[in-house]
Amino acid sequence: MTEKLKIVGMHCATCVLTIERVVGGLNGVVSVKANLASNEALVSYDTLRTTLKDIVRAVRNAGYDVYKKEVVLRVDNMTSIDDESIVESKLRKIPGIIDANASHLNKVLLVYINPETVGVEDLMKALTGLGYKASIKSEVSLNEFSTTELNSMLRWSITSLSIGLTLMIFMVGYMFLDIVPAHLHIYAGLIGSTIIMLFPGRGLFTGAFRAFKNRVANMDTLVALGTGSIYIYSLAVTVGLIVGEVYYEAAVLITAFVITGRYLEARIKYSAGEAVKKLVNMNPQEANVLRGGREVRVKVNDVVVGDLVIVRQGERVPVDGIVVKGGAYVDESMLTGELIPKVKNVGSPVHAGSLVVEGWLQVITTRVGGETTLAQIAKLVSQAQAGKLSIQKTVDRVAGWFTWITISVALLTFTSWYLIVGSSLETSLIYTASVLLVACPCALGLATPTAVVAGVNVAVREGIIVRNVIAVEKASDVELVAFDKTGTLTVGIPYVTSTLPAPGYSEDDVIGLAARAEKWGEHPIAKAIVEEFKNRFGSYPKDPESFESIVGMGVVATVDGESVCVGNAKLMKGFEVNTDILEESALKLVGNGITVIYVSKGSKLVGIIGVGDRVKEGVEEAIRTLKEIGLKTVMLTGDRAEVAKNIAARVGIDEVYYELDPEAKSELIKEFQRKGYKVMMVGDGINDAPSISKADIGVAVGTGADISKEAGDIILIQGDLRKIPVLVRVAKKVRNRIYFNLFWAFIYNITLIPIAAGILTHAGLTLRPEMAAAAMALSSITVTLSSYQLSKWRP
Repeated sequence: MTEKLKIVGMHCATCVLTIERVVGGLNGVVSVKANLASNEALVSYDTLRTTLKDIVRAVRNAGYDVYKKEVVLRVDNMTSIDDESIVESKLRKIPGIIDANASHLNKVLLVYINPETVGVEDLMKALTGLGYKASIKSEVSLNEFSTTELNSMLRWSITSLSIGLTLMIFMVGYMFLDIVPAHLHIYAGLIGSTIIMLFPGRGLFTGAFRAFKNRVANMDTLVALGTGSIYIYSLAVTVGLIVGEVYYEAAVLITAFVITGRYLEARIKYSAGEAVKKLVNMNPQEANVLRGGREVRVKVNDVVVGDLVIVRQGERVPVDGIVVKGGAYVDESMLTGELIPKVKNVGSPVHAGSLVVEGWLQVITTRVGGETTLAQIAKLVSQAQAGKLSIQKTVDRVAGWFTWITISVALLTFTSWYLIVGSSLETSLIYTASVLLVACPCALGLATPTAVVAGVNVAVREGIIVRNVIAVEKASDVELVAFDKTGTLTVGIPYVTSTLPAPGYSEDDVIGLAARAEKWGEHPIAKAIVEEFKNRFGSYPKDPESFESIVGMGVVATVDGESVCVGNAKLMKGFEVNTDILEESALKLVGNGITVIYVSKGSKLVGIIGVGDRVKEGVEEAIRTLKEIGLKTVMLTGDRAEVAKNIAARVGIDEVYYELDPEAKSELIKEFQRKGYKVMMVGDGINDAPSISKADIGVAVGTGADISKEAGDIILIQGDLRKIPVLVRVAKKVRNRIYFNLFWAFIYNITLIPIAAGILTHAGLTLRPEMAAAAMALSSITVTLSSYQLSKWRP
């Protein structure tokens, strides 16, 4: 197989050699030829020994990426875990498909393709060939079941149960009470069961046929074999081919129980998967926009970037934007999980879906439609719900084997009763059908995905967005949490902490001279000094007469005809400014992790300014909670030792590593992993991207603006680190619920299969087919209800 890949980030000859080396080193890769001019790589590989996904992973681990396209499809007739396995396994074998993740819970298929090799039309054609009806999803609302679908399932459930129970009454009246004529019992059964087989039961047979065509066996196979054999046997009795009793009511009730079970599962999953629906429904459909000097009400889809939108008390913000007039308390709990409204004034960002509790706002639009934070979050949540844990992939394989084992046990049951024990065809068939029905691995297939959907919903309620669902599985085993400092533990915006004047000068003199000198500066410290001037005097400083920035030292400017220097001790020394008079104070500030800025006029020291960074609210609580649950905490920062140690001591972090560049941070993450730690890295998702991607779990602290562009597997929407312990607790809850679900799924099967096979007949314990179907449906409902309870849990 040969693939042409577009490489992202390849910019020099060394990059070409790196790509060729890392990809060429994979087992199964025959040759790699990278081209810098076209940013492409031509890779030939053996599909039996490696996959396109492995190649893409190798490229990403080397610090580059492969251009790929994400395709979201809705597959209406994907109804079981077995359908997922068919779709995923078949698609992954198609050239150009990097990965495919299917979820029958929300009927969504996420496919990552190499657009150089395969297109959307090829995907649709492949799915049609497999027997599935797919459509492209353009909207972000990937809801699990529509109200129309639920109502349709409910109607067929009521219809099949009504007919089944009626036939059961006829059977009892005929066999035990002798009040129903034989012909009424038989022909009512024939008509009723035929209606059910042709309409609500048709989906079971088409699913079984689709599985057979794809050379697999699934739950539909077992139900179709069970109901089909009973129906055909009863039909043969009816037309006189064999002698015996008819079991039409059993075929109908089996179908009724399966359909009713699926309806109840759908209903529960519909409720358990409310996260996406609630997010999408929070966005208003109309907006009040200023156009031509007057306010008009338009559809939200007609709002464009730059429009001025008016939002009043009690209304939801329809777009992302910046407040340009007014002020209000705004409830952003749908983004942050925090119930206390936030104050929004001129210059404050607001997000679509947030609620104006009190006041009014005029907002200039910056993002609309699918680009809003709310829409991006809804999309990410839906994608996470469609993802699969590694344990689920194992369970999927077990469920696949289990189906074949069940068919083998059913054949053995029939053979034993009919040929060895010598029972009648009727008795043997009843036991065989019971085995097929009771052993359906539906509960096994639902155990993991329903818990994952519930866990993702809990997380999003708490302001935690899961991009990669495998991170939830890994988070339950994390042992070490590494934090970036600036922008993660601290606010990341410098501010003036203190001003110390030299003898003969005042604090206002120090700030006044420094602010005028730094007026044209772009460095964050310059902005902090100018902002301090504005806070003190209510306006911005005058411009300097001249300005020069000296990289690594500070600035030199002319203010009122005199030379003013603002910078570090090295700059002062260069201009022969004596700093000894404030040296003791400067050393004390440095010892407290504060950056010292010297200010001089001519050759005289005017004073020093202390500049620091604020620790984010809740950081100490987050670190303390992590340590209480037994996790080791470390800080990785590029800042100076004094600053790093001071912040670490203030928040209670165990170990601190300082003066690190992004590559050194990444190497430290690998060193922790070599020591056996499962590592979570928490950073800002920009300069920490290499270390975040190297960690077992990468957590990016989001700004609420570019959610989908963050580097992490997990995103904290508002950067509140108190959500890290919450994430760990949610992950442990999901893991425990999965184990609980799997236990009950296996218990049902292990306990009931022998009874269904008739092993305990001598003890008077048997399981008729309709009761076996009811037990199978009950096991699925039990597992789904278990996960539904998790979705209602609040940390």
